Amino acid sequence: MKGHMSKKTRRYKMEMTPRPGEIFYLTKDKPYQIITIGIHKETCESMVIYQALYGEFNTFVLPLSKFLEEVQQEASKERTPIFNEQKHNNDIDANPDNEQANMQADDTLHIVEETDDSHINNKVNETLLSFLDADSYTKKLEVITTNIKALDNRLINDMAASLDCTVEDGPMDQRLQELIYCLKQLSRFEVKRLR
Repeated sequence: MKGHMSKKTRRYKMEMTPRPGEIFYLTKDKPYQIITIGIHKETCESMVIYQALYGEFNTFVLPLSKFLEEVQQEASKERTPIFNEQKHNNDIDANPDNEQANMQADDTLHIVEETDDSHINNKVNETLLSFLDADSYTKKLEVITTNIKALDNRLINDMAASLDCTVEDGPMDQRLQELIYCLKQLSRFEVKRLR
């Protein structure tokens, strides 16, 4: 069956192979994060391990081929952003003979961009207020995941400072992952019993 796969299909699958740390959306406002790519012990099939960044933060495993099918189906059903990772757009741009893919990438891939903060500085950020008002680390994590598209470097700095947590300079996606990791670690020590 592998021999019958066209070069175009193989190239697409290679470009879209998810990588650890990537955030994607299977439905609107329901972010997921790729944990890793694993290999099934008995069948040697590539498996995608990913976690929901909302609700119970469940972890899921799907064969890579099925995962890619679901992502493609969702991308064709809705014109919502699927992956929240800048490198996918760069990978597609690197192939100059694929202009149609470049145009489609603008429609289907969401790139987190820094916004001009000059007009925002005078107002209090509602996302930050919700984050600061949340009474548990789990609720703070929910605020981040539900407002993930609205986050910028300044907001990440403010949230990290409120947690007394250090988030190193670097790409925004990496900084966001560090903040989420810090919150997950803090939430492990939260008292979850009723008083």
